[in-house]
Amino acid sequence: MPDGNSNPGTIVISATGRDTGHAYVVLGWYKPQTLLVADGRGRKVSNPKKKNVKHVKTLNSIANKVADALAGGLPITDEDIRQDLAHIEATR
Repeated sequence: MPDGNSNPGTIVISATGRDTGHAYVVLGWYKPQTLLVADGRGRKVSNPKKKNVKHVKTLNSIANKVADALAGGLPITDEDIRQDLAHIEATR
């Protein structure tokens, strides 16, 4: 169930698993406790990763291009995700 912290466009960091420390952008919800996330490289928009909300850490950052596209009903590209994540990584 959406918790208010992990809305589409939010940037999260994987806290467990072999991808620990990897940044993703939330694309939406799969099930009540499962997010759909992508990074634009290994996990593309066409094949997002399913991640339990307990296994991610939410950053106080939003992927602006992705959030705007989702709000406007526009398609999201892997390039948009990569650019937003690169911007966040540069400021971290």
